[in-house]
Amino acid sequence: MNITIRILQLKGRAHELIRRFPVAVFWQAVLFLVGAGIILLRPDLYAEGWHSDYFEHLVRLAPAVFGAWMTAVMFRLFTDVFPVKKSLLLHAASSAVLFLLLAYAWYGVENPSRHLIVGTQGIYLALAFLALFLLERANKAPGLPSLLFAAAFSIATSILLFLGLILCVAAFWALIVTDADGWLPETTYLFSGLIAYGGWGLAAFLAALPSTGARYQFPAATQKLLLYLFFPVYLLLLLVLYLYVGKIIGAGEMPVGTMNWYASFALLGFAFFFGTLAAQERLPLFSRFLKWGLLLFLPILAIQIYGVWLRYEAYGLTTLRYTSMICTFCGIYALAVAFLRRKPQQVYLCAAILALIFSLTPLNVVDVPLRSQEARLTQILTENNLLQDGQVIKRDDLPRKTIAEIADIARYIGEDASPLAAQVLAANFNTHNETFSFYAKSSQEHSVAGYQRLIPFDTHNINNDGFLTLQREDGTEVRIDLSPYGTALVEYGKEHKTLPIMDYETDVYFICFESAVIEWGRTGSIHWVHASGFVLIR
Repeated sequence: MNITIRILQLKGRAHELIRRFPVAVFWQAVLFLVGAGIILLRPDLYAEGWHSDYFEHLVRLAPAVFGAWMTAVMFRLFTDVFPVKKSLLLHAASSAVLFLLLAYAWYGVENPSRHLIVGTQGIYLALAFLALFLLERANKAPGLPSLLFAAAFSIATSILLFLGLILCVAAFWALIVTDADGWLPETTYLFSGLIAYGGWGLAAFLAALPSTGARYQFPAATQKLLLYLFFPVYLLLLLVLYLYVGKIIGAGEMPVGTMNWYASFALLGFAFFFGTLAAQERLPLFSRFLKWGLLLFLPILAIQIYGVWLRYEAYGLTTLRYTSMICTFCGIYALAVAFLRRKPQQVYLCAAILALIFSLTPLNVVDVPLRSQEARLTQILTENNLLQDGQVIKRDDLPRKTIAEIADIARYIGEDASPLAAQVLAANFNTHNETFSFYAKSSQEHSVAGYQRLIPFDTHNINNDGFLTLQREDGTEVRIDLSPYGTALVEYGKEHKTLPIMDYETDVYFICFESAVIEWGRTGSIHWVHASGFVLIR
């Protein structure tokens, strides 16, 4: 085939892309221009003090433009499933509305808050899941394979294009123009990334999406790879989780571990297999696995939910834990949909709704954990008589663990999110303890004359009472009281800014510390946070 025909084919595909996604192509062009402006107006590291206000405006505009692009794509797929008159007007109006809303939200604050960032990400996720739902409805076939193919094609070709461009740019600045300042070469590298990902990448993704009625499926080789290689590995993970369940039943107690993550990976794997291979007929065992997956997961889910509940009871909700619970619910819904022999598109619709609920409503993943932690903070302060008439007071006899817990909760909440947390942070609970770090002088020489044994030690050899405990070869135990030495180190640390460590010598022992970190409380208590060195015994 000659070059003319190839050029005509590429031209035809470009026309097809513009015809199918005209509004999305428009927003992609706007996004490219915004990216170019950000690159050109970025703060110049080579010209001190130079700054443009337009740079901040363009940075705030980028999330709104990207959201408008996603909306245009989603509504184009919507009109493929539900044809309407004047569909182009619907695509333009809907994307423009979201653009205005996001632009107003991002321009309305000086610094983007966690709520704004999470809300924007929730909208992106909802649009992506809705697009996946509509893609499956339009093609009457699993939509995840076609979406994964489009994404993989876009990313792979963008990376190759980017590597080729930066190679050309590097050769130009190395061979043609060798005396350019730093700003110009840096700008050309950034434009290479913008062209590869913002120009080609997004267009390649849209062009790779199947048209209406096109039933895309993974190639036979890909299906075999998933079914005969990755699926057995996935079953091995489930076997490990079942062994863990048996270990818990046998021990009669819930061990502290990270099962939640592995169980979440297992649910994610099931959702992936269900979304990509639900219609396969190559391996009957796999189809039966999808059918009875819900029953297979019940013991694992029971232990996972119980473990998450224990962590919630002990530490309250955090954004990560709350998000994990939401994803677990979505995974359970996928198991139920597969059990009922429904299509994966119902899972995508559920995920889109959950993304909106837990990012834009009062149930969002920022506020709910903050309320949980604030209630936990109030409970701890009340139990320790640290809250009187709404004011936080300090006590010098609080246990170190309680102080650390209060300080950690207050830091997690932040002073801007809660007046109570602001009071705790202002009270500076951590000042109850002062930490001193000591280090050994480099290349320090020690004489071993008169000593017979050398025993190394570290932090685990020092107990809570300040005794250094060592085990000798003959089975006898050596106990050395470090309390006098710790007190001397504290006094030394209060008077000196640089803290080289001092050696500690008794009639029988010579203790050489390589490093030490001790924590001194207002009540006079001393806690060895870290220590390492060796002991010479006469």
